Amino acid sequence: MDKQYTLKNTTYLKKLSALVLAATMAAAGTVAILPGSTNSVYAAAASQKVNKAVVHVQVEGKAVATQGMLSKSGKTLVPLKDAAKALGATVTYDAKTHNVIVTKGKQSAAYTIYNDINTDNVFAAFNGGALGESYDGQIVKGVSYVEAKALSEPFGYRTVWNKATSTVNFTTVGVNAVTVTPTKLADPIQNKYTTVNVVYPVVSGLDNEAAQTAINKALKDHFDKYLAGMKKQVEEAGTPYSKDLSYEIDGGYKVSYNQNGVISFLLTDYQFLGGAHGDNILTGMTFSLKDGKALKLDDLLKSNASYRQDIKKMLQADIKKQSDEMGYSLEQFNDLSKNSSSYLNNYYLTDSGFTVFFQKYDIAPGAAGNPEFNFTFSQLLKSGVNPLKDFK
Repeated sequence: MDKQYTLKNTTYLKKLSALVLAATMAAAGTVAILPGSTNSVYAAAASQKVNKAVVHVQVEGKAVATQGMLSKSGKTLVPLKDAAKALGATVTYDAKTHNVIVTKGKQSAAYTIYNDINTDNVFAAFNGGALGESYDGQIVKGVSYVEAKALSEPFGYRTVWNKATSTVNFTTVGVNAVTVTPTKLADPIQNKYTTVNVVYPVVSGLDNEAAQTAINKALKDHFDKYLAGMKKQVEEAGTPYSKDLSYEIDGGYKVSYNQNGVISFLLTDYQFLGGAHGDNILTGMTFSLKDGKALKLDDLLKSNASYRQDIKKMLQADIKKQSDEMGYSLEQFNDLSKNSSSYLNNYYLTDSGFTVFFQKYDIAPGAAGNPEFNFTFSQLLKSGVNPLKDFK
């Protein structure tokens, strides 16, 4: 049984498992067609359309011998194999899963190029887990191109775009001097019909050991609590009704921001215990590396006493604007936010500002996934105000 989330309007960690992949190996990647998508002939034809906008590639400000291009949506694409090697990573192909595996140190990502309606995309699963993220991608003359963020985010880089020179620079300049190591939780569910794959982050390298301990405890406690709850649910569910059915429990994360003395994570809990599809819960966790304090938007936007009302108005306008295309419900949002602003706890930081997200069904049908809305600090704070100055 296929278990997957919609790939439309999502930039968060998501599940793409149990797919029947019709894959064709390319020089640096694979072409895979999702069930129900356009046929492989159309997909191959679409993949060969070359965007003539050349993008120059740098690593730490130095040019490397490869070139990228722009996707149809304007995203920066780089050749997966060549760009990964330029970052000092190893690149291998897994013939069993039809994935390109990129590994650097203790970090890894498995990439699959697939066709979604009429465009190519790449799905990157992180650190041996089953969860990952969807990015723009394209196959051109047998070469797999992926969105630059598909390489920078898993491996601790920032991507800096220079519009004047059409150059993307992979750099660690400005990144906090901290190591994040993927670690698997022990499987507490011992039966033959349940697969558990929970990968959580462990932070190291901080001068303040108490802060480091507090951050790691909060992260591990989250997944420990999740697994304990799922163990109970599996026991209550009992043996699957079909011998061909198995249960699946996954946990994963991504580092969405790691600068200016602050680190921000987006955690995903995913479970499938039968039914038409699985379900997931997203959790944002942001910490000050100085003292290990968990940060809320209150801590970042405190100079604007009306920030809650300001964000609410902007969300109402955006939800109404996208109601027809995305299925968002202004009525559901208004009910959710009528007497509470607790939905603002669902956020994570980005290089551009922060993202507020909603759980499935909160403001839209399940097919809409987890709606996300991006904000810049300049939209909410006076000019010159730095919301992160206290944490450096």
